[in-house]
Amino acid sequence: MSLQKTLTIQKIVDDDVEKAVFDALNAIEAKSLMKKQGMKILLKPNLLSAKPPERAVTTHPLVVRAVIRWLKQFNPSKIYVGDSSGGSALNSTAIALKTSGIQAVCDEENVIAIPLEKTERKIYPVPNPLILDEIASTKLLDEVDLIVNLPKIKTHSQCTLTCSIKNMFGTIILTKKAEKHARFPSISQFCSALVDIYSVSKPQLTVIDGFLAMEGNGPGAGDVVDDLKIILAGYDGIALDTLVCKIIGLDPSKVLYIEKGTKKGIGSSNLEEFNIIGQSIESVFRPFKIPRLMPVSLRLPRAVAEYIGDKIFKSTIKIDKEKCKLCGTCWKNCPVDALTPPNELKIGNYIPIWDKEKCISCYCCAELCPYEAVEFKIHYFRNFLFSYLGLGFVSLITIIALLIAFL
Repeated sequence: MSLQKTLTIQKIVDDDVEKAVFDALNAIEAKSLMKKQGMKILLKPNLLSAKPPERAVTTHPLVVRAVIRWLKQFNPSKIYVGDSSGGSALNSTAIALKTSGIQAVCDEENVIAIPLEKTERKIYPVPNPLILDEIASTKLLDEVDLIVNLPKIKTHSQCTLTCSIKNMFGTIILTKKAEKHARFPSISQFCSALVDIYSVSKPQLTVIDGFLAMEGNGPGAGDVVDDLKIILAGYDGIALDTLVCKIIGLDPSKVLYIEKGTKKGIGSSNLEEFNIIGQSIESVFRPFKIPRLMPVSLRLPRAVAEYIGDKIFKSTIKIDKEKCKLCGTCWKNCPVDALTPPNELKIGNYIPIWDKEKCISCYCCAELCPYEAVEFKIHYFRNFLFSYLGLGFVSLITIIALLIAFL
């Protein structure tokens, strides 16, 4: 069986992250990628927002450090650690690098921490596009010899899971992420976009951070999972995300980008094709709390499915007045301006104004809120009742009742 069909699960023992990462990369013979001295390498961690490592929102700095140290054995000329965070401010990634502890690691290891928005851009054509013909991203994707994906295991309120495939969404620069949410509001469209974006960079190696993970209302405000403690590594992002699903008790069919990525040919979700080295799935199995907001997956005509997704599954947001600091993160990052500041910026008295008609349920506000003050809820029955489907159902029941009354 080829190395490309090799995956590994390594348990982190006594919090020795470096040993687990080294064992993982050695197990899959990742040294085969180090084809020459003086290589330029880009590490792509998850830097969603400015949260400390213990909140499990960003890739843990110990995982980043361990991968850097493993790579240094092969004398690369440059190691970049880069991402573009979920915010819109020009300094949001720099702040996330510092708060996450990754900037300190880069400084100590003498490698380059770089917000991707500060790099030169390039337009890349999308191979075999599902929904995007081209994307604008950092020129580093073309300039480096090796791209290493460093995702974190987290549940996701929109995509159900964020890991290998979703992590490369960070190669889209700052507000361009919000633009993708606005252009592709349905989960099917958005997952197609994620697969297209991944196919442009298609990292040659992936090391998954399961030291601290997140379950529940992820990717920014869920519950920390501190008893999983694993490192996964491999070459196929689709296979790795499928493996993560099996480990956390999630049906891979609920993660729409896995199916779309398999069909596009960027990877395989059939784990029987792979040699899994190290721990077994059963030995590390740890069921996660899955987000309350699950994507729609109905075999219906596209127009009907999109109407149901837009109307029946439309979310209502609730902002906690006690937690909200009126920092402006939500309204500055809303891709469709569905959130605006209140008339008076008095903390504890007012909260941002939400326009439910504009809202596309992209969850950017909940993901990026530094105080975890935003929650989403779906009122299924109310949404159904006030939709065309609900009105049609009520009309049908009324007609049947009238027929029964007069017959």
